[in-house]
Amino acid sequence: MKLNIRKIKSQLSEEARKEARIRLRIKIVTIGVGIVFIVTLARAVKLHCFKDDNLGWVASKQYNAKIPQSSRRGKILDRAGRELATSLPVPSVYADPKSVSLTDDERKTLASLLKMDEKELNQKLKIPRRFVWLKRMVDSSVIEAIKGMQGIYYVEESRRFYPNGELASHILGAVGMESDALAGIELANDRFLGSKKHDAVFKRDARGKFYFAPVAYNEQDDVDDVILTIDKQIQFVTENALEKAATAANARGGTAVVMDVKNGAILAMANSPSFDPNNYSKYPQDTWRNRAIADSIEPGSTFKTLIISSALDNGSVTPEDQFNCEGGAITIGRATLHDSHAHGTLSVRDIIKVSSNIGAYKVAREIGKEKLFEYLRKFGIGKRTGIDYPGEVGGIVRNPETLQPVEFATIAFGQGISVTPIQMTAAFSAIANGGKLMRPYVIDRIVNNQGITIMRSIPMEVSEPISEATAKTVISMLEGVVGEGGTGTRAASKEYQVAGKTGTAQKVTEGSGHYAAGKYYASFIGIAPADAPRIVIFVGLDEPKGSYFGGSVSAPVFKEIAEATLKHLDVPSALSRVVVATQRQRTDSVDLPKDKKRFQKLSGGDFQVPDVRGITMRDVMEAVGQADVKIKVNGSGLATDQSPSPGGVIKEGETFKVSFKQPD
Repeated sequence: MKLNIRKIKSQLSEEARKEARIRLRIKIVTIGVGIVFIVTLARAVKLHCFKDDNLGWVASKQYNAKIPQSSRRGKILDRAGRELATSLPVPSVYADPKSVSLTDDERKTLASLLKMDEKELNQKLKIPRRFVWLKRMVDSSVIEAIKGMQGIYYVEESRRFYPNGELASHILGAVGMESDALAGIELANDRFLGSKKHDAVFKRDARGKFYFAPVAYNEQDDVDDVILTIDKQIQFVTENALEKAATAANARGGTAVVMDVKNGAILAMANSPSFDPNNYSKYPQDTWRNRAIADSIEPGSTFKTLIISSALDNGSVTPEDQFNCEGGAITIGRATLHDSHAHGTLSVRDIIKVSSNIGAYKVAREIGKEKLFEYLRKFGIGKRTGIDYPGEVGGIVRNPETLQPVEFATIAFGQGISVTPIQMTAAFSAIANGGKLMRPYVIDRIVNNQGITIMRSIPMEVSEPISEATAKTVISMLEGVVGEGGTGTRAASKEYQVAGKTGTAQKVTEGSGHYAAGKYYASFIGIAPADAPRIVIFVGLDEPKGSYFGGSVSAPVFKEIAEATLKHLDVPSALSRVVVATQRQRTDSVDLPKDKKRFQKLSGGDFQVPDVRGITMRDVMEAVGQADVKIKVNGSGLATDQSPSPGGVIKEGETFKVSFKQPD
């Protein structure tokens, strides 16, 4: 009996343990299910109630397909508000291959309209996608012809247009097919010029139906306009003069810069050869480069100006101190340095006038390496100017402590050191404006689509390398360079008092470190007017053939640019009264009402041409005014011939040709 009771108790105890284990398992499963439920619920809440970028991207890929679309860009204007770059709405043709249904005749017609091979067209129409570009940027007449062709559509894109062709191309840069900025101001200011609304999208609804949603041209209104310091007329004169000189000298290339000495604003910046940004792909990429900013050159004798300015300011020499120029040759170590002409004893004033290498070296020796290089750094040599333009280089300046005596001597006359044209322009501007080095800039301001200025450049003084008194002394010495017996007489002007310095530097063979025989960089940097400086002009010709001296090939370019620029800026000249008197004798145009001497706007974008004969180049520019035409000039003085003739009609973008001749 006792055994049975024990057995029964044992069985009951075992059943209780089993039941306990079952309950434990149920609890574990319940807790597990609860955790899964809570996690699932939390995830569901997160997905429905909170933003998830990754999930949005996945959903976007399922329901949207982005199509690259050329978008509208803001305008680039010159300082007077004249268009240098703009955007135009242009249709582009695309197809939905899955819905295309064309007859054989329609296919032939379409291929002909789009100027495509029929085989190429058929291949595109077989692509298993809902969107295929057939032809970008077509004529509007094509759109009328494709209407009614099933599966063939068009969308309005934006085409970048440069109304002045090659004018200022190295400043502006270029834009690719999808409005991708490729160079210049276009690239540097893409965040302002480019629209953020540019992706056309193929959308699919919940039923799987596709529809195309392009961004309309007029919806892309989030762009800003960039206004430059460049003056269209000065830019034209600069490019024209530079191109003529480069062609005449059969030069490899050329560069010219015009800077306002008061604030550092760049009024013109030209390079030769040039390119047309409307057709940029047809030009070698090397021609896009803005050499004024991106190229390092050895400055040659123009550098003597900075050497002598530094020595004068430091008190190491005076303009009348005398130096023995050794008869044109001096031996330093194992090297012998030469002057282009033999000279005996010269004053500091005459050293710069006749451009003596030996004299410049002896002046540099008076100030010493450390002090001289301290001045050069203040002039901005060896570092970027900070101009608001991409691709600037800083040049190369050796450590003065490691210079050998002969290396120091060559630097005194601008060899063995490299600078950029913009650096030298800025350095001469510091002399012209009384000793203040200004940061050069090409962007005046940026204006949004509501006409509100969102950015404006403020003139910035970088340093003060020399005193105002020293600057005036140096300018008077540079006037001697263009005077009788100087190296820059061909820069002298009958209309304006000018000052400047010639430079002829032998070029180094790339990669060798040795000078190349017969290859030179000829330059002239000038200040005008010398008595009240307004502008500094740099002119450089790369590898001119025949005569290669800066005073021969570059100085005349300076003169042409300076005279036209100062007239355009209404700076009075010494001949102003004589010219006005001559005008009254030769033509009655002076007495005509002002509107009769200007281009008159006609319907359809045409202009009626006035009679400009007998007036100056400045007056011709005023007559053109805001008319969107190109100007081609020949000669200087007073206008003698024009095309179209007086009373004729010229269309926007066409060229107005004027010939000038000095009065008898």
